[in-house]
Amino acid sequence: MNYNLYYGVKSNRLLIVSNRAPEFTNAVKNTLPGVFVVRYNYDTSSLDDIISKVDDKMQHRKVKSIAILVHSDETQFYICSADDKVLNGDSIIDDPDINYFIKSLSDYCQFGSSRLDFFNSRLASSCVKYQLCVALRHLTQCDVGIWDDLTGEEYYGELYFNSTDTRSTKTALDGYQRIRTVGKGAFGVATLYRNTNKNNLVVIKQINMLDMTAQERQLALNEAKVLSLLSHPNIISYYGSFEIDGVLMIEMEYADGGTLAEYLIGHKTTLLPERQILEMFLQMSKAIQCIHQRNILHRDLKTTNVFLTRDRKVKLGDFGISKIMTTKLQALTVVGTPYYISPEMCEGKQYDKKSDIWALGCILYEMTSLQRTFDASNLPALIHFITKENFAPIPLSYSSNLKRLVNDLLQKNPLRRPDADYLVEVVPDFIEFIADSDLIEDAFEPNSTDLQNRSVVYQFSSPTNLEPVHLPFRVQILQLAVSQTHFIALTSDYSVFTWGEDKHGQLGHGEEAPWKNDPQCAVALLDKHITQVGAGQNFSVFVSSTGLVLTTGDGKYGALGHRDWNSVNRPKLIEFLLKVDVVKISCGNHHVVALTNEGQLYAWGRGNYGQLGLGNLQDCCFPILVNWHLDENISSIQCGPDCTAIITEHQNVWLAHTTVLCLLVSSVCIQVGSQK
Repeated sequence: MNYNLYYGVKSNRLLIVSNRAPEFTNAVKNTLPGVFVVRYNYDTSSLDDIISKVDDKMQHRKVKSIAILVHSDETQFYICSADDKVLNGDSIIDDPDINYFIKSLSDYCQFGSSRLDFFNSRLASSCVKYQLCVALRHLTQCDVGIWDDLTGEEYYGELYFNSTDTRSTKTALDGYQRIRTVGKGAFGVATLYRNTNKNNLVVIKQINMLDMTAQERQLALNEAKVLSLLSHPNIISYYGSFEIDGVLMIEMEYADGGTLAEYLIGHKTTLLPERQILEMFLQMSKAIQCIHQRNILHRDLKTTNVFLTRDRKVKLGDFGISKIMTTKLQALTVVGTPYYISPEMCEGKQYDKKSDIWALGCILYEMTSLQRTFDASNLPALIHFITKENFAPIPLSYSSNLKRLVNDLLQKNPLRRPDADYLVEVVPDFIEFIADSDLIEDAFEPNSTDLQNRSVVYQFSSPTNLEPVHLPFRVQILQLAVSQTHFIALTSDYSVFTWGEDKHGQLGHGEEAPWKNDPQCAVALLDKHITQVGAGQNFSVFVSSTGLVLTTGDGKYGALGHRDWNSVNRPKLIEFLLKVDVVKISCGNHHVVALTNEGQLYAWGRGNYGQLGLGNLQDCCFPILVNWHLDENISSIQCGPDCTAIITEHQNVWLAHTTVLCLLVSSVCIQVGSQK
């Protein structure tokens, strides 16, 4: 039926189309005469922008029906990128902006038999569609249809599109049964399909190339080109590619075990067996050997690009920004994920295959320590870590072979890193050397020498009873910090163990608990190379070998130094101190004092007794430079509960009386602040 003729020219339709919509070009090209078309850019438009475009187009005219063409996944429609606005059963009720947006559109419909249609939907089930339709009908008082293609049941698509042209595209993915979305990237969506002809599962990466720049299109096409050159059991297989209305479809192998990143997250704090680590690493090395032999750099190696089958077979994937080295020149463009980029890339130098080896070392480190090799809250700090700082040693339970392998891969000088051929040759020998047991355990019994190098911490359980704290065997403690609420131990391998009260997250484990009896390693600090620790009341302070300061716990009095009064339950970098190198710290109950390598003194936290030495009694939530005009250099700092003492190189002791720094003629440690 010709609905345009049936309803008459004055009863026009409205079509709203996102540039990210499937079959965007096909839909716009085949729109019927008399249909108002409003096109918008998903990435730059807001809900108000879309409504404004509709206002300009309609000029207060009413329509019989409205069609909306946007991209979607199995649970929701994506309306616009600004504020990440999505349409689903919850957002209609909970998001006032979405509610107002849909209601505003329905105001353009003629009262009575109006309708609202969504085409090319990817919603997963009829149940999801039904719930969304009910919510939309209740809000708009219109009939609502959600259709999988541009035709729709009962041919509602003919209200807007030339049916002959649009139906021909319906067969583009014939033979593929859509299952679910498995991933999203910068340039497209990866969707799991069942190939009904071959009865196997495949992933089709859909890349909308219509709104890309030439360079972005080249990157999108690059993955298909690289995959077509590679055939290896440890690399995701390439099955082919084709284009539909400006959308590039790349069909490839499906790895049913998820990613290595997901696998490691599932283990949380349970270390992986060494044999398993090396066996998986060997497969990665073979994949890298294959691409390097073909003069291809991956350039984006990371745990999320290492895929696994259910039996833990490794499949390397995501070659979107790989580079085919057609000459002997080294690459120059800085690409990849910041946590895995090599020192030479950080410094803007030329790089080659050894940058992939560095990233492989970061992955191996992550598999052993369950933490990133280098981490920071901002890019400058991360680059500083990668280029200047040494990573923390991997756990003691692993063999010397594995430790040496990690060290070799993460050499700052690329010339000192091994190549993939070497790795494929030596790693099998390391696997042979491991005992048959896959359990992580001590390789030998303790002897007298081990006992001499062991530290033991005792804790009073009653006025007359001492009990040893259950720290790992053979641990050597360099520093022990104690507060009224908790305990911190720093070991010789730069591991940090915490126990005690954790109501405010002061133990740094990413959670809060009333009390932890047994010391637990602060996993978030394993890669920070911590050399000093401090414990205040309900908060902790940590200093790295390069002078970076991290805090966790209660922020009520500003002792965390993060420019706010909020609490955190995982160690967080004090960004204000990034410009200095802290060499010493000391904690009071609610304040901290830090000394830099240039002799500057910073203080923050509670100042009610003048313990900050800042000339007032105010609390401060970020480090402030203490006014220190004397020629003497500070050699030591020490905080009491509500006081601070400073000892100079000439053995003079300074303290604050009320709010002013003053001198005592003595080398005895005197309080700064209250005399309680």
